[in-house]
Amino acid sequence: MRFAREVSGISHGVSLGLLAALYVRDSLALSVDVEPHVPGLEPSLPVQVPLGTDRAAVTAEWPGWWADALDACRRGAEPALPEDAEALLTRPASRAVVLALKPGIEQLHRVQSPAALPIGDVLRGIESRIGRWAQSVELHIAEVPVEGLLWERIAPAHVLASTRFLNDPARTAPALRAVLEDLV
Repeated sequence: MRFAREVSGISHGVSLGLLAALYVRDSLALSVDVEPHVPGLEPSLPVQVPLGTDRAAVTAEWPGWWADALDACRRGAEPALPEDAEALLTRPASRAVVLALKPGIEQLHRVQSPAALPIGDVLRGIESRIGRWAQSVELHIAEVPVEGLLWERIAPAHVLASTRFLNDPARTAPALRAVLEDLV
């Protein structure tokens, strides 16, 4: 995504890799504890364990899958299809359940439309304060449709944010300002 004056490197969207991992976690009602803590998907999913799913194996694989999915998100290595995520190459139980749940994952991904963010307004305010254009800003916001308010910096130029947080301008503008001021 590009903005006025060719301020490149600012992007925002719903991550298919992260969404697939969260969809599996919630569909199988996995009890996993990872950082950052990410609430359940909104709307919540009914528990459904596809026939033949090794729930124990998926539970064991999930924390590593989540860590690798976050890393892929930070590197911009988003899969075109949920089952093609790099993080699933060495996790056969998780990949099998992604294939079984693929229609639901893709449906949820399709209906997500990223929130409109006040990035231009926030940048103009920062530029006014510092007295120059902010041309070399890089920021990537991965939106996830989860319950509650989530704004978690997962790398210097990467944020994991809930749709509910991003749809609240009173929260989004100050959070964006804090991150962008740090990056300018």
